Amino acid sequence: MTPFHLMGSDHRIVRAARVSFAKDDLVDRERDIKLLRYLYQNKHASPFEHVIIALPSSREEYFQWVEKITLPTCLVYYAEGYTWLNLRTTINIWELIPEEVKEGLRASLPATISIVEGTEVRGYTVDEQKVMWREDTSSGWIGLVDKLELGTCMDHYTFVVECPLFVARQWMRHRFGSFNEVSRRYVSYEPSFYIPKYLRPQAKDNKQASEDIPMPEWAHFLKEWDRIVKGTVELYNKMIEKGVAKELARGVLPQTMKTRFYWTVPRISLDNFISLRDSPHAQKEIREFAAIIKERVGYRGTDRRMRL
Repeated sequence: MTPFHLMGSDHRIVRAARVSFAKDDLVDRERDIKLLRYLYQNKHASPFEHVIIALPSSREEYFQWVEKITLPTCLVYYAEGYTWLNLRTTINIWELIPEEVKEGLRASLPATISIVEGTEVRGYTVDEQKVMWREDTSSGWIGLVDKLELGTCMDHYTFVVECPLFVARQWMRHRFGSFNEVSRRYVSYEPSFYIPKYLRPQAKDNKQASEDIPMPEWAHFLKEWDRIVKGTVELYNKMIEKGVAKELARGVLPQTMKTRFYWTVPRISLDNFISLRDSPHAQKEIREFAAIIKERVGYRGTDRRMRL
């Protein structure tokens, strides 16, 4: 194994962690390093999964290396001349990482690796930009944070998405990837909601789908919908003012409340998402997101390799 390819930075880990507080735009070197240390020492592992490493290797080198791994939770993949792993796995098998790769990671992720190795932190790397592009949909928006494309089915992408809860829950059924999301346990700012421009009728030939046409009396129902949403927000705020825990008070907020999350995903899973969600059978709101992803980063069909 020789010099590697990296997607991410010290700050990428912080962004994935701070999205829980909806403060992922913040850059404060001193506070960020303290947060990195806290995450590592308290085993808050998921933010580390948004940093991706690809090591050039042969299939034989990959199997020789994997044979040495004894931890059953380490996820290491081989695809078209590269061994792929995220930073969480890398840290968990640090003693098996080639020294030249460790040296590269010390330079690329100086704060994180110093914390892992217990040495003085002398550097901190940040993302060059918040997103490479961003596009709106009828129910939210999506941005591409980063990508690592080497022409394999394990090429990786990190997106940041804002959408209604019901869209996010459909999205997170695609489990081959990593998610970090805003948590109403931590935040109490005024929530925002998605209310469609019109209501769609149930499809006649599909029990789970709708027809993309306005249904009769939709204006009346939307008026009631808006009234009920405002009522839940009023109740939520009253409970917060009276000292009810945020983790309980959030239960009254409806599924149309908007959330935000980071999604790091390999190409084979991304193609599966596009196949299933850019489909007439998918709900319109998530289909719009899938169409943007397909247009922006393409569809390669790598998911066709899988029977399921």
